[in-house]
Amino acid sequence: MIESPQSTVNKKVISVEDVHFAFGSEPQSKIIDGISFNTSEFEFVSVIGPSGCGKSTLLRIIAGLIKPTGGKVMYYDKEVIQPTGEITFIFQDSALLPWLTNLENVKLGLSAVKMTDNEKIKRSLEVLRKLGLKGFEDAYPNVLSGGMKQRVGVARALVSNPKVILMDEPFSSLDALTAMSLRNEVLSALKDPNIPLRSVILVSHNVEEAAELSDKIVILSNKPSRVKEIKTISIQQPRNTRSSTFQKIVDEVYATLAL
Repeated sequence: MIESPQSTVNKKVISVEDVHFAFGSEPQSKIIDGISFNTSEFEFVSVIGPSGCGKSTLLRIIAGLIKPTGGKVMYYDKEVIQPTGEITFIFQDSALLPWLTNLENVKLGLSAVKMTDNEKIKRSLEVLRKLGLKGFEDAYPNVLSGGMKQRVGVARALVSNPKVILMDEPFSSLDALTAMSLRNEVLSALKDPNIPLRSVILVSHNVEEAAELSDKIVILSNKPSRVKEIKTISIQQPRNTRSSTFQKIVDEVYATLAL
């Protein structure tokens, strides 16, 4: 687990408590069947499972975008019943608005923040620069590569200084180097004591990615999904993905998925 200078790593940030979800009243409409897990401060958690098991739906429930049909999600000591500016989302695609410049897209992340327009512009420019997008502030998304668009999406998520970032396979369509760079940006933000970020939850199909990034992996069954296992990973960052210890963890996760 990433060490916190505040020594509060055991404080729960997100608690998913016996969450259920169904699209209707028929038994076959049930997607999620009693999932429970939590994230602590400065903890990176990945959720993996078969396609169609409700991982993305679960992430949207945590964000307050969808109401569960049973159970609840707690953010610290408050139940999540609607979206909050302290929990932000990075989507699988960049979800940028094509009629806005990259700067304007990032500034959208500050819509609910009490700042002057000049302060919002300054903050947005700072995050774009940090993510290697200096010089592209006034360009529109259609001139960017897929990797650069996703950088803008990450910038929009980070610009409001959220406490929690939820990521729905944001690296799956990127080349290896770009994906590695963006993963490192998110991990660095989680490590930085000057940044308010306290927890990250990633939905991924990539077992190696989850093992490389996570302090904890929540392994789900096929739908209606339940928690098969919650695997804790204590290897320090950065991790040697070629080591026998790392490969053993990857093999164990695959074995659990195959059960």
